[in-house]
Amino acid sequence: MSSYYKPCKELDRCRELNQYWDVNPIKWYEGYLQIAEETHYPLAECQLGYCYLEGIGTNKDFDKSLYWTELAAKHGDRDGQYNLALFYEEGKVLGKTIEDAKYWYKKAALQDHDLAINKLKELNAKLD
Repeated sequence: MSSYYKPCKELDRCRELNQYWDVNPIKWYEGYLQIAEETHYPLAECQLGYCYLEGIGTNKDFDKSLYWTELAAKHGDRDGQYNLALFYEEGKVLGKTIEDAKYWYKKAALQDHDLAINKLKELNAKLD
């Protein structure tokens, strides 16, 4: 977790969860769930989206992954924005188009997300 995230008690709580990543993924997942439900902290929401996508500490569930990823994106998390754009680009979300993907790539790129910047170039989309 780089300096992208501003210091706050929610970030401190998220950092504390890192100790469980390799040894207790259920506790890692449950910790992020608690933070997200209590505070709507975007990093926690983004991590939950990842947990549900990959089945880390919980069962895989794309609908829940989409729910948490979309919340993180709307709350300004650049990784959430990038991940949501990927879902749209890959056609995983019914009714969403490449234009929807570009929108979220742009939001992430404006926050210096390198992968989103590269995606925009690949898609011949302008940042402005």
